[in-house]
Amino acid sequence: MLIEIRATEFELTDAIRRHVESRVESALGPVARWVRTVTAGVGDVNGTRGGVDKRCRLVTSLRHRGVVIAEATYTDLYAAVDAAAGRLRRVALRAVRRPFARDRKDPQRPRVIARRLSLCQEASR
Repeated sequence: MLIEIRATEFELTDAIRRHVESRVESALGPVARWVRTVTAGVGDVNGTRGGVDKRCRLVTSLRHRGVVIAEATYTDLYAAVDAAAGRLRRVALRAVRRPFARDRKDPQRPRVIARRLSLCQEASR
């Protein structure tokens, strides 16, 4: 699993990098075979003004399932990473369990209707 970490408004330390990587890897463990890439954006929203302003946004690309996004904002960056990783786990599991478009057998699709018509015409001959 490829994890890319981007930081805005502050310097990315090794401790933050390790924390993000470990939380994301453990959160996506059950769906690891579907994960292509993860982009983690961590940042200080308000800059030096303070307040609830540490944001973590996790964007994950899943094979044949699209993109899932989880985001959290807290006063502490580590808490924001933990919350975003928990949300990412839930949305990724939901995306993997969701029916896949090719898995459905929809009788209303034009190709299916055309195939049924051709079979009916052959049977009537």
